[in-house]
Amino acid sequence: MKRILENPSSISEVGFFSRLRQTRRCIKRIHSEKCDESKIDSTLPMVSVMLITYNHEKYIEQAMSSILAQECDFDIEINVIDDCSTDNTQSIVEAYQKQYPEIINCYFNQQNVGHIATQLNTFRGFQTLRGKYFCILEGDDFWTSPEKLKKQVGFLEENQEYAACAHDTLKVFEDGREPEHFLPFKSFGRNRVSMFDLVTMAGAFHVSSIVYRNKFGLNPPQCLADPYSCEITVNMVYGQFGDFFCLNEYMSAYRVHGGGTFSSRSLEEHWLFHLHGYQRFFMYLGHRYWMMFARAVVGFSKYVLTAYKKGVCDKLKHSSTLTFMIHYFVASLMVGVNCFSKFRLLKTDKARFKQLFVLNSVRLYYAIATRIPKPVRQLLRPIKRLLVNKFHAVKSSKR
Repeated sequence: MKRILENPSSISEVGFFSRLRQTRRCIKRIHSEKCDESKIDSTLPMVSVMLITYNHEKYIEQAMSSILAQECDFDIEINVIDDCSTDNTQSIVEAYQKQYPEIINCYFNQQNVGHIATQLNTFRGFQTLRGKYFCILEGDDFWTSPEKLKKQVGFLEENQEYAACAHDTLKVFEDGREPEHFLPFKSFGRNRVSMFDLVTMAGAFHVSSIVYRNKFGLNPPQCLADPYSCEITVNMVYGQFGDFFCLNEYMSAYRVHGGGTFSSRSLEEHWLFHLHGYQRFFMYLGHRYWMMFARAVVGFSKYVLTAYKKGVCDKLKHSSTLTFMIHYFVASLMVGVNCFSKFRLLKTDKARFKQLFVLNSVRLYYAIATRIPKPVRQLLRPIKRLLVNKFHAVKSSKR
């Protein structure tokens, strides 16, 4: 049976602070509850698969077939969350639903919400997840191994301390280029991924590769509907409840094509999107993770501000440069103040306070100096000489 979801509230009706209050209450409730597996309804599916679609008629059959091909000894459900596609996506999905009515549930929006924020459609999917575990697949991506769910669910069943299980993902190209490794970053090199790794994006996974424990059931936190939510921030939300584990095996593919929401964006747009995501989820997740976010913003902003000189990207727009510089400065200040208050350096260790102040001043100077015009840099040369001399003095005193 086709299930039509109600139209979502507009961004103006459900504002940031409303989402913030609901999210904080929701997370607090989950932290205070103790999960009793004996109370889990055995009639419900073990895994809920959220299939997100919008005008994916060229790709949806491959995505659907890759889910139905899973070899597992437990029940699954496939919840198709379609954002009012204007092509034949819904017809193709309905044909599959008639073949597998006990597995496939169709949730079709009556009007498109992606023009507001694609996360509103995804949030609808979070409200349909009945399984003990869940995973997300976008209609233009697909799974490459029929044993994917069996391996990941088996791992999570045996290792209760983990919140999710991921694996390697291939990037495939519509123009026929050879597939290549996508995520996680090869430089990361570890299987166990902590909350700090998720926040700093050192441990990053594509959404098609992850199976999560369904901590929130049918009542997800509204931060997942935020316009700056994505798989990175979803991982942060679930990373509060345990580490992630990565299986060293390719079992999903991310497709790059011109119609993709993210693959069509520039690198600068990606970076700004993630920076705004840090801003929002810094508040959603609460003070417990503030310093973690501050350190992540320092590292991320520093990388972006020096990316042009390293040949990573084109020169940033002036507005983007200013945005990242401000975030770098404020986050650095937060980290510095936290260090001073943590060790009470202002009162008990003035020498260490001086060390940290000089070292951070030098770092801040170089971060700013690389982005300002040459005539202004010449005026700042006396300050530069003073800081460098102090820096070398501090370095020699630490030996």
